Amino acid sequence: MAETSGVRAWLAATKTRGMSLGLATTSAALNALGSRPTAFTVHVAGSNGKGTFCATLGAALQRVDVSTLMFTSPHLVRLEERIRINGVPVSPATLDEALTRVMAVDEAMNGVLTFFESTFLAAMCVAETMEVEVLILETGLGGRLDATRCAPADLSVITSLSLEHTDILGPTLRHIAMEKGAIARPGRPLVVQTPADLNARQAIEACAANAGHTDLNEPVGPAQVHWVVPVAGEGYRAQAKALVKAVWPHLGTVTKAPVPEVETVRWPARMQRIRSARPDEPHWLLEGAHNPSGMAKACEELAEHPLLQGPWALLFGTTPQSDLRTMVQPLLDLMKRHPPSFIVLTEPQEGRYPGVPCATWLEVLTPVVNAPIVTHPLPADAVAHLNAQLDDGATVLSIGSLYMQGNVLTALGATSDKHLTVR
Repeated sequence: MAETSGVRAWLAATKTRGMSLGLATTSAALNALGSRPTAFTVHVAGSNGKGTFCATLGAALQRVDVSTLMFTSPHLVRLEERIRINGVPVSPATLDEALTRVMAVDEAMNGVLTFFESTFLAAMCVAETMEVEVLILETGLGGRLDATRCAPADLSVITSLSLEHTDILGPTLRHIAMEKGAIARPGRPLVVQTPADLNARQAIEACAANAGHTDLNEPVGPAQVHWVVPVAGEGYRAQAKALVKAVWPHLGTVTKAPVPEVETVRWPARMQRIRSARPDEPHWLLEGAHNPSGMAKACEELAEHPLLQGPWALLFGTTPQSDLRTMVQPLLDLMKRHPPSFIVLTEPQEGRYPGVPCATWLEVLTPVVNAPIVTHPLPADAVAHLNAQLDDGATVLSIGSLYMQGNVLTALGATSDKHLTVR
């Protein structure tokens, strides 16, 4: 087996290959690996809430003693978070063994696998090795041409839809629904959170009526669509619970237990509470609301959050957005209802795209907020500033990019399995 440093260096180098939507390369690599997990496989797509659904389903299965592997992205702090066994990040040794297999295939294919494809393939290897009962796969982008589409699936799920990545997925909800709807498998259930947009519903129905991908040697035929109408005003966690209840009857081959009540799920960087290392420093509340619809949903929940009823400060940073003012409006409304003591702007590090510069957000926010604004481009400096300014009677709301939440967790020293496990 190659040395760990060699495997990780190879994986890091795959990032220079960019992003590649398409199934041919991943499918060929999967066939070369010969990795075919026997687990019942759930494939999940959506614009928002898909990670929360994956986490909630995994937690529910763990409560009835069904073993799971959950593949999600991005990771916040450690690569191992992308592959969780029963909610716990996979061990570095297990991941390295899987990556070594993938690296050998990539070398045989003359170095064509992207970073995302490589981590997905590693997840498939781990699922086979660990012999988990349920494999939960979250799409990276879209669905139709996402690497995860190459995995055979017993059940597909689509969470809420919104305009996102329109330069890649298309300019309307109908286009986006077509991309997500293509995860439907012929003869298999497709559980969908009903979109309000009629064109989006019709697009999903059309995909379901002609499910199957001939390039993957799948037959073409209808999927079994099951619609789940969301309750107005519900947040992502409530919507995820409703989807789990709708999905549960289709899991009869892996469990006969009734669906358990999952009152709370700890899903890192999603309404996650963190204490600083020192007892005289503030509480932290982390929320990865990374697009306009996600921000709107998060702020609805935050308006009633007990930690924001007392003194609090805001840490805010995002990756590029098509409309900055639309993105920030729910947060402005929240700040009118619960004014923060001050605002710190920062720039997410180590993400797929550079963070929005503090100067840009300063220009947007200064005319419309009353609170003092401080800029610290490096999140670690922003965390240090906030810890120095506030005591344990206050809260810091860190909201925006998931990459920024990873930066904050690192700065707070919250990088162990204790902080990164889903349960």
